[in-house]
Amino acid sequence: MSTDPRQERTLGQLVASATQDISTLVRSEIALAKAEVSVQVKKAGVGGGLLAGAAVIVFYSVYFLFTTIAEGLQALGLPRWVSFLIVTLFMLAVAAVLAYFGVRKMKTVDPTPALTIAEAQETVDAIRSAVEHPGTTVPAPRPEWDRPGLPATAPADAPAPVAPVSPSTNGTTPGAPDSSRDA
Repeated sequence: MSTDPRQERTLGQLVASATQDISTLVRSEIALAKAEVSVQVKKAGVGGGLLAGAAVIVFYSVYFLFTTIAEGLQALGLPRWVSFLIVTLFMLAVAAVLAYFGVRKMKTVDPTPALTIAEAQETVDAIRSAVEHPGTTVPAPRPEWDRPGLPATAPADAPAPVAPVSPSTNGTTPGAPDSSRDA
């Protein structure tokens, strides 16, 4: 009888473990994609807001431009229409600055989730390696952000947290193999 615990696992346990690992892997990839895309969407939102602000100011500036032209044609007097012209030019300058920053911000948006693509390619390569050379691939540790119940960063000298043990419905300890299933 072998003492290697990997050889004592049944086919059902191996399939269940593989299914759980694939499910965890897919959830991790989706979480990474969401995080990566949300940053780009936020950038696009800020750029869009700046462009919308520029559009509103240009819209209101048109009113002042036409009022300025009307006052200038009517009176040909300097005091009133010059003040309207100064306001119009100031608003157009503000709109130009907002538009410049909005376009600049929009150019930095990259909707491609590069980290997710790279991570997926690494996963595919690891699976290919495991299929080509079974039993030789050592699984990588889970990333810090994908460890439920553990703090994101723990001091190096701190002991690892231990999950509380509570009895399950069949009277066995959670995580312990169910002897009735293997019989």
